[in-house]
Amino acid sequence: MAKILIIDDDYSIVELLSDILKREGHGVETAAEAVEGMQKARTLKPDLIILDYHMPGMTGAHLFESLRRNQATHLTPILFMSGEATGEDILKEIADPEGASFLAKPVHLQEFRVAVRELLASSAPPQTGKP
Repeated sequence: MAKILIIDDDYSIVELLSDILKREGHGVETAAEAVEGMQKARTLKPDLIILDYHMPGMTGAHLFESLRRNQATHLTPILFMSGEATGEDILKEIADPEGASFLAKPVHLQEFRVAVRELLASSAPPQTGKP
């Protein structure tokens, strides 16, 4: 199914989310800090990035801006997750929130599944049927 990159320094969250996504058939890569996450995003060209707001290296908002400036990831949907910042706080820090979504930690697993499905569906190329 989809290639998903999780960038988060909380190993327990990464493990839980990876498990859920893999059970749903997705390929999952992870990074524990911003620089590693940016490098993996450039090479992997994921269908979705799940991004923690507070992590070593830079904030999720700064990484979001870097991802938007990169040709390989400028249209990739990004799901912010944070236990400290609100969605409003994060959206104030980014120039263009297009393609961004937010979930508060601790995440409710059903909300997480729905958000992932919606973001992947919104970025999927339109289906063309044969006449």
